[in-house]
Amino acid sequence: MPYPTRRGFAAGIAAATALPMPYVRAAADFMEPAQIRMGYAPYISAGPYFIAEAKGYFKKLNLEIIASSHVDGSMSMPMLAAGELDITGATISAGLFNLMNKGAPLRLFMERGRESPGMGSNAILVGNALWEKGFRNLAGYRFARAEKIAISSRGSVAQYLHTMGLERAGLTVDDVHWQWNMSPQVSIPLLKENRVGILNIPLPGAYAAQNAGVGKVATWSDEIAPDFVLACSVATQKFLTEKHSSAVRFCMAIMQANKEYMEAARSGKREILEIIAKGTGLTAEVIDSTRPRWTFMQEDGQPNLKSIYAQQLFWHNRTELLPNLVAEDKLFDDKAIVEARKRLLDKNPFI
Repeated sequence: MPYPTRRGFAAGIAAATALPMPYVRAAADFMEPAQIRMGYAPYISAGPYFIAEAKGYFKKLNLEIIASSHVDGSMSMPMLAAGELDITGATISAGLFNLMNKGAPLRLFMERGRESPGMGSNAILVGNALWEKGFRNLAGYRFARAEKIAISSRGSVAQYLHTMGLERAGLTVDDVHWQWNMSPQVSIPLLKENRVGILNIPLPGAYAAQNAGVGKVATWSDEIAPDFVLACSVATQKFLTEKHSSAVRFCMAIMQANKEYMEAARSGKREILEIIAKGTGLTAEVIDSTRPRWTFMQEDGQPNLKSIYAQQLFWHNRTELLPNLVAEDKLFDDKAIVEARKRLLDKNPFI
């Protein structure tokens, strides 16, 4: 199956202008007040949501977001499948594909971050001894032979990144010792003691660990797997169909916030730093210190489908974690982002 291109996406947007319902709605019906129950993880990558909420973009579109915070996006997925949430963010993982494959009527509908060159937010932290040995860049994975990699769970982004890094350095997954089920609270002290050699940790935690002398940042997610999709917004097919206008308005607000988030990642605009700081519980100075390595947000939510498909194939073909594939036409529903983009181009209510 050929992957959609930017040109194809543009064609889809153009075609939407000529379509009847559900793309064309009376303004009054489209703006009907609605609530959206949303799960999120309180990290920098949730910045667009924090911005849209703080600046009243949802309210302007007659949306009320009933938000619930989850330490890990994967923790909200069962609630979504059970109908207790309408929307949540989810990292692209074996667990996500398995949940979709086992009959949960879920669809990805908006990209929520990719690790683009220079903006990858996941650091590969190595112990000081391994750093001195020469593991100081992507090629340094060649020094990982017989080392211990601390990792929180199977089927995770970290497992994917480490596997790609090892293979790019000419090693395999069998050349290292995987230490599973290690949270950062466990693995970071072990790294400092050189009892594990390598771990994946996102910002700002990676900088904090480095500044504390725990280890050194050797390379980044965007260097290992440029432009791989980190996360997407997910909803039930029922919500996307029956609450189409709500989904479109949600996407409109996030698209505007994506733009401001990306501008702040480059400029350090104080207003946005303070909004994200409040949402994450960190200081504006800490948020600022991570720039420009905020997860890249595609303004229009257009997905890098090639990356999503490749990650699913990785888990299916290379591990035993994903026995069956989700059909490609059942993975991503682009109707909401296509209409949202068209409406913003026609008349942006936020400017």
